[in-house]
Amino acid sequence: MSASPNAVELAPGTHWIGALDPALREFDIILKTANGTTYNSYCVRGDNGVAIIDTVKASHADEFFARLEQVARYDEISTIVLNHLEPDHSGALPELMRRAPQAKLYISAKAQLMLKALVKTDDLQFNIVTTGDRVALGGRTLHFFSTPFLHWPDTQCTLVEEQGILFSGDVFGCRFCAPRLFNDKVGDFRFSFEYYYQHIMRPFREHVLEALELLEPLPLKTIAPAHGPILRDTPQSYLQRYKQLAAPLLHNEVGANDKSLLVFYISSYGNTALMARAVAEGA
Repeated sequence: MSASPNAVELAPGTHWIGALDPALREFDIILKTANGTTYNSYCVRGDNGVAIIDTVKASHADEFFARLEQVARYDEISTIVLNHLEPDHSGALPELMRRAPQAKLYISAKAQLMLKALVKTDDLQFNIVTTGDRVALGGRTLHFFSTPFLHWPDTQCTLVEEQGILFSGDVFGCRFCAPRLFNDKVGDFRFSFEYYYQHIMRPFREHVLEALELLEPLPLKTIAPAHGPILRDTPQSYLQRYKQLAAPLLHNEVGANDKSLLVFYISSYGNTALMARAVAEGA
């Protein structure tokens, strides 16, 4: 699979400038990636400046910078947004800040300590944003939404209001690499989409439901996640699928405010089973 050398337009003035990693076969130990992955970064051009939304894994920085240079000069970059600081989102940030020192960096409140560990300097300047905050680029407005624990404490989403493009970070993404990029072009990736949800997002399903309350009312034309296909065909259907996956399956399923106790045991002769049952009954 060969990587396309070009930036890809999502909408007028808005481009994908990320990187393809078709050879990746495992992520974070727990996730198998038979179809590789993408590190999606985006460039948004306004009348008064250019914004970069997320970067890429450090090993793929050259690919990222080559695509960025096709659509913007470094001295035009006024804004850098990191929706999430995991290394496969932020790996190229130190070099990007070196090349565009005038750019203002925008992160969530919970990203501060992680950022200082990533960019080892005491004079790092950044701006904290939360739900409802906006940055104007001139004809393009970035609107921020706090979506913590999807799947790190620092995660957020960023909307280009005039174009209805939601840069969603990890949420609504998956580990699936295809140079055609868009969900209506890459073929069937349903397994990867749901596999990613089950392994990455499912432990945080209460936070998924909270995020959906924020995002469902938005007039979305495109969901542009940090990994996997860009969802331009029926983007709302992916929000609905997340709602189905996050909803309790049984009417008496344990809720967020209920306490539960699981007792695991292996019993060769039945004695351990008796003890386990006694513990359960006592609880």
